[in-house]
Amino acid sequence: MKSSKRDLMNLMFVKRDFLMLVFANLIVQLGITYYVMEKTNMDVSIWPLFIAQLIIIFVISLVPMPKFVKFLLFGLFSYIFGLILSSLKKKYNPDVIKVAIQGAFTVFGLFLAAGVALFVGGIHLGQRFGAFLFWALLALIVGQLVFVLGAKMSQAHKILSFIGIIIFAIYVMYDTNKILQRDYSGDFITASMDYYLDIINLFTSFVSSNNN
Repeated sequence: MKSSKRDLMNLMFVKRDFLMLVFANLIVQLGITYYVMEKTNMDVSIWPLFIAQLIIIFVISLVPMPKFVKFLLFGLFSYIFGLILSSLKKKYNPDVIKVAIQGAFTVFGLFLAAGVALFVGGIHLGQRFGAFLFWALLALIVGQLVFVLGAKMSQAHKILSFIGIIIFAIYVMYDTNKILQRDYSGDFITASMDYYLDIINLFTSFVSSNNN
C-alpha cells in the first residue's frame, strides 16, 4: 500500500504541470460555455452549430497544429456549445439547470476520484473497456433517436437519461485512468477536451432526467 501511494505521488509530481494545464484549460472552456449560455437570449439553429462542432473536432484530432491554435479552436468549440445550451433556458426551469450543474460536477468529482483509485490499485483500463463504453454510448444514442422520431414517452426518456448519466460518469473514470497511464507529450488540450465533453454530457443528461 505504501508502495502504491509512493508511486502515485511520483506520478503526480511528474505530471504536475501537465495536470495543472489540463484543469486550467478545462475551467476556461467551461467558463466560456457557461457565460455564452447565460448571456445568449436569441433563437439559434442547432444543426448548423452541431455540424460546425464536428468539423472542429475532426480538425483538432487530425490536423497537426501549434497548441495555441488548438486552444483557440477549442475556445470556438466551447463558444458554440454555449449557444446550443442557451436553448435550454427556454425549455427548462432555472432550478432544473442549477441542479443539473451541481449534479454534473458532483458526479465528475466522484468518478475522477474513482479513476485515480483504480490506477493506484493497479487496474489500468484499456482499449477493450473503451470500446465497451463506445458501443454502450452508441446504443444509447440509437435509443434516444427512436424516442425522438417515434412516440415520445416521458418515462422511457427519463430512463435513457439516467443511463446516460451512468455511461458518462464511467467515461470520467475511464478518461482519468487513461490520462494517468498515457503520455500525451504535453498535449493538455486533448486531455481537457475529454473531460469537457464528459461534463457537458453529464449536464445535459441531468437536465433531461429532470424534465417534467
